Amino acid sequence: MYTPEHFRIEELVGPEFHQANKARGAMMFMAFDQLALVTLDRLRKRYGPIVVNNWQAGGTFKESGLREMGTGTGAALSQHKFGRAFDCKFRNITPAEVWAELQAYPNLSCFEFIQRIEAGAGMTWFHFDTGGHDRYDMAIQVVSYRGDRAGLPVFVGREGIEVVL
Repeated sequence: MYTPEHFRIEELVGPEFHQANKARGAMMFMAFDQLALVTLDRLRKRYGPIVVNNWQAGGTFKESGLREMGTGTGAALSQHKFGRAFDCKFRNITPAEVWAELQAYPNLSCFEFIQRIEAGAGMTWFHFDTGGHDRYDMAIQVVSYRGDRAGLPVFVGREGIEVVL
């Protein structure tokens, strides 16, 4: 089981899940795809502080990580409901800047396990997930947010050479 270096479980789950599973402690991380957790840590190391959920600190975010199956937030089969998606709010960089770097350097280690992102003008968060699609591992799929891809293509191809910056 992978335990994130930079995130507590409360930052990744909602209050209902946390309360129902509090006795399990760190075992709650088993609800997540480990590659999504590794990616989250790598994004944190590259770009600095990230907020996923902040409900425990009195904030409004409680469904930016793992979502309950019965929630009305997002798609019926949202990758959030399977522990494979996060909506990251960066303190020091905008989603557009991350998208630009992803497009220029898709093989950076922080993007290695990302299979899909969501992009659209005005987004204040960086959605990524590790779910499957028809070009799995060959490209990162860009899903539009409200009909807009913020100028990104449908797929960002992965290159054959590892890029380390």
